[in-house]
Amino acid sequence: MSLVPVTDNQIRSRSYFGDSQGNFSGKCSITEMDLLLLQGDVDEFREIMGIINKEMDLVTLSDENLRRVFMIFEIAFGVVNARTKPVTETDVDQLWCSSVDGMVAVAKQVFDYASEMTFQDLDEQWKQAVLGMLRGARNVISKQSVLDSTQLGVLKELQAEVGLTTNERLLVGELESQSKEHDLSVEASCKPCISWPRNGRITLEWIQVLISTLKWSSWKDPKEFYNVMPVTVAKKLINAASKIMRGEKNCVKVHVREDSEVIIVGDIHGQFHDLIALFEENTGFPSDRRYFIFNGNYVGGGSWGLEVLLVLLAWKVLIPHRVFLLRGNHESKDCTLTNGFWSEICTKFGLKECKSVYDKCLESFKAFPLASVIASSIYTTHGGLFRSEGSGSAKSSQGVKRRKLNTLCLGSLKELAKVNRFLEDVPENSLLADVLWSDPSLETGIRENKDKRSGLLWGPDYTEEFLSENNLKVTD
Repeated sequence: MSLVPVTDNQIRSRSYFGDSQGNFSGKCSITEMDLLLLQGDVDEFREIMGIINKEMDLVTLSDENLRRVFMIFEIAFGVVNARTKPVTETDVDQLWCSSVDGMVAVAKQVFDYASEMTFQDLDEQWKQAVLGMLRGARNVISKQSVLDSTQLGVLKELQAEVGLTTNERLLVGELESQSKEHDLSVEASCKPCISWPRNGRITLEWIQVLISTLKWSSWKDPKEFYNVMPVTVAKKLINAASKIMRGEKNCVKVHVREDSEVIIVGDIHGQFHDLIALFEENTGFPSDRRYFIFNGNYVGGGSWGLEVLLVLLAWKVLIPHRVFLLRGNHESKDCTLTNGFWSEICTKFGLKECKSVYDKCLESFKAFPLASVIASSIYTTHGGLFRSEGSGSAKSSQGVKRRKLNTLCLGSLKELAKVNRFLEDVPENSLLADVLWSDPSLETGIRENKDKRSGLLWGPDYTEEFLSENNLKVTD
């Protein structure tokens, strides 16, 4: 990938839009640009975004001019996406912070990899190449914070072998002497904050801001989370999604359009960055032709369960018939008190507000549907098959008595539709517990799962029976 160098002097005098070969043409000052009625082919503005994203070397720019480039990017983004809302300083702040933090995270990974390398076996050319890479990473990190002792040690080790210029020695000295006060002032100048939409309607643009802001804050002190996501905004979002899901059936029927794809997602367990990577690098975001079925266990385990939950709830509000959130066994009061989610909320919202936010989360968990049937043929749920509440007297739809083992009988979708799911804690040895806790087995039959506190183990014979009696083809 070739980089188009851009200097501070060029940015001060004009804003350059160039082609893929780096031939720049056209100019417009930043102060004029946000007042202009932008015209022209959308592809031209898409090209501008591509140049900034892939072909411009922004490392050497000052923070002020980096913000100017981001202003250009935001305006181009608005044109490409037919956005009518004017670009504000807040938009640029959020993009600036999230972009710089993303680059810094990658740069720090470079140092992590380099710390595991030995340089003595490299020839001079390769040493110079690695040193150049580390210098670039150093420049990126210096825009946010001072290199730590490990990163400086890696850099010095290689510099000692290759040699430093006088200017480079001075630069390293400056990096080592940067103060924590400077870091704090930079931090304070770019701290974004999510606000609830004025008209109360969540938009795609709002979700994009939510994701970029939460990505930014995920690298910060979790005790400052409430400054980024106010309690009032979190509660309104949870309420809006819960209201929608309370109107859904226990087993939601997903009617899929032609030329569409359905993506089924398993346990996330608080891994916010994995969720965003899934969207951005693999599947794409939910859309009119892209359905998502999330099979539960959003929280517990990872440190960003709240971020995972809020982003998914936002998508549920935006396109409720394309995003379906099923309940997992971790979405209960008992599990969240022991799996770390309660502690996470206390850390992020403080002792004064954590209880009210936690209660809102529990309310939303109760509203999550239990299962889905996709295109009238595929059954999905977090756990699996379940017992009949009618025990031994239950009969199949054909009137044939079901197979029994230790008085357990296989339940039906009709029974699942009638169960009360609006419970904070799930009763043991119940149909509701089975849906959340059961596991498949290679052994035939159906029996209590003694390795867990709840749920069943069922064999392939019962899978076939369940599919046949409910006119289904696949169970996930």
